[in-house]
Amino acid sequence: MKKQFIIGADISKLTIDVHCHGQTEVTTISNDAKGYKQLLRWLKKQITTEFSSVIVVMEYTGIYTYNLERFLHEHAIDYVKRPALDIKRSAGIKRGKTDKADAMMISKYGWQRREELKPMQPVSETQQQLQQLMAYRDKLVADQASYQSRLKELKGQMRENMNTRIAESTEYIMQVLAEEIKQTEASIEEVISTEKNIQTNYNLLTSVRGIGFVNAVHLLIVTENFTRFTEVRKFACYCGVAPFECKSGISIRGKTKTSHLANKKIKSLLTMAAKNAINHDPDLKAKYREKVEEGKPKKVALNIIRFKIIERVFAVIKRQTPYILSQAA
Repeated sequence: MKKQFIIGADISKLTIDVHCHGQTEVTTISNDAKGYKQLLRWLKKQITTEFSSVIVVMEYTGIYTYNLERFLHEHAIDYVKRPALDIKRSAGIKRGKTDKADAMMISKYGWQRREELKPMQPVSETQQQLQQLMAYRDKLVADQASYQSRLKELKGQMRENMNTRIAESTEYIMQVLAEEIKQTEASIEEVISTEKNIQTNYNLLTSVRGIGFVNAVHLLIVTENFTRFTEVRKFACYCGVAPFECKSGISIRGKTKTSHLANKKIKSLLTMAAKNAINHDPDLKAKYREKVEEGKPKKVALNIIRFKIIERVFAVIKRQTPYILSQAA
């Protein structure tokens, strides 16, 4: 979509630096309701009153863009979020870094890609709640694993000299964490049940062998309930599962491999899903063995299973019917 005015916004916890491509000045506002009103006045006074010709370009910065996205949406101002690495690499070699310079870099990036920018919509309240709860659940699980590892290490080294107070305290903390994880998962399931479309897609996802609670919820979050990604290949690229050739001229003949530029959290979850599917899905188990017997490295064979699971996931969402093992290809 081509826009006349491209606004680059460099967002931090407390402030936002905004720059309109083609202008020299960078304006700094606070990242709160007062600052958003100042942004609106700046747009009307310095840029245009026709907001349909404006698009704000920003980086993915987690929760720091949440309120701004909703403010822009309420005032019919288009916005788009782009990966920070994509913006940074488009700028070439840079020396030094300031927020104002970053705002100018973002506006330039947006101008160069103005015809391909597609306005985004804020995630639903349900999606936002899922993001918070799942992030909290993952942190609890990581803390639990940390305490388990520490306790195991101490018992292994100290044996009978292990301090009783430390052992009892650690065991108690792990019990509390286990209960908190259980309650958080129950809250996640409750949130999912509040929106029919999300509940339906969750049920469809868990019908695929290898996809359990954690995988399904994370897939719903990163795909924004399958509105952000609609093509298998694009999502496979995002996850670092799609293989790419490495060739140039007549001398460079590298191995076809996946890219390290990926959502490593999702890739890790898909790895666990693939391993689980190999153990419980006869078709995928046979597929995995077939590739290994052909001489492919086990990692490559496992990646093929990951891609197959992604295909099945998108197929059930597209058809809106559960996966049935007997119909597997």
